[in-house]
Amino acid sequence: MADPIGIGAVLGDTYEITRLIGRGGMGAVWEARHLRLTGRRVAIKVLLGERVTDETVYARFRREAEIASRLGHPNIIEALDFNTLPDGSPYIVLELLQGESLGARIRRGPLGIEETFAIVRQIGSALCAAHEADVIHRDLKPDNIFLCPTDSGGELGERVKVLDFGISKIRDSQSIVTTDSTVLGTPQYMAPEQASAQHGAIDGRTDQFALGAIVYEMLTGKAAFSGPTLVSVVYKVMAEQPEPLPTARPGGAPERVVAAVSRALAKRPEERFPDVAAFVEALTGKPLLTLGKARAHSDGGAAELRKRNAETAEDRREAPTTPVVASKRPAMAFAALAFVAAVAGVTALALRGRTPAPPPAPGAPAGAGPPAGAAPAPGPPTA
Repeated sequence: MADPIGIGAVLGDTYEITRLIGRGGMGAVWEARHLRLTGRRVAIKVLLGERVTDETVYARFRREAEIASRLGHPNIIEALDFNTLPDGSPYIVLELLQGESLGARIRRGPLGIEETFAIVRQIGSALCAAHEADVIHRDLKPDNIFLCPTDSGGELGERVKVLDFGISKIRDSQSIVTTDSTVLGTPQYMAPEQASAQHGAIDGRTDQFALGAIVYEMLTGKAAFSGPTLVSVVYKVMAEQPEPLPTARPGGAPERVVAAVSRALAKRPEERFPDVAAFVEALTGKPLLTLGKARAHSDGGAAELRKRNAETAEDRREAPTTPVVASKRPAMAFAALAFVAAVAGVTALALRGRTPAPPPAPGAPAGAGPPAGAAPAPGPPTA
């Protein structure tokens, strides 16, 4: 099927396409310039092919834009617009990123401890913002994390951007229905509850497991769970522990780091940290502060103070008491995820503690992150 757009095309009387950034099985990403804001360049992610008429895929695509726009966090890619082409193909207008994916960085070799901490704290900040908004990413992986060089306050650094919320789950939402033939996520980073289709168990701790696997890979240069086939990878996720971090990482790792990663990769959600912030604090030795929690405490304290002042004005005999700030935790509901029959069979073996049959003939692990077949490219995420 021919692309409905090409270089020189103008979308919505606003964006002129200048080059193709990348293409995948579900669509393409183009660079474009804003016609009215001189110098403003954006990325245009277009859903193409037969997927355009698939209501579920269309809904996920639109939701990717809505979630990124609603969260509005500096460590989450910014969605600027959503629209459709004349033929009905939807597209998202995203900020254009310069830099490289975390996956590309890891492929050059293991990262240092401090570099890892700096990146993980920003990923954790993005996930905390998403989880506070009842959004579970469900496909966190190195290629969905982008590192953008920045200079701020006269110092050079990197701004981390988390991408691709297309298969994320909004807790309590029934807008997307997953069927038993659907695989969502990337096997190497799936938590056991996600891989085994335990629908009600998917929550923020599922993303924590993926982050733990990413930290392991950052420090060692290799995946925590790998194998020649999808089935073998999922079996390892379900039933095996990765090689111990101190031996897998050249030069070893601090005991605190080893303990934190091991707990984040626990097979049972209740054995992990209660949330991503607790994991990041245990890993880096420094609390992960979030603006949402700071505002909650500030607003609660201010309201209590106004109340106390009013009471004091009415009765000077009453001594003021210390304001109490109520803490809130988002209500936890659950996501839905299904799994392929072949993997489900292996999952059953893992849960019974049986030794599996040898994996099928070697082949590349099958990832399910959209779009399939996209080659890594500089700039924003491939479609």
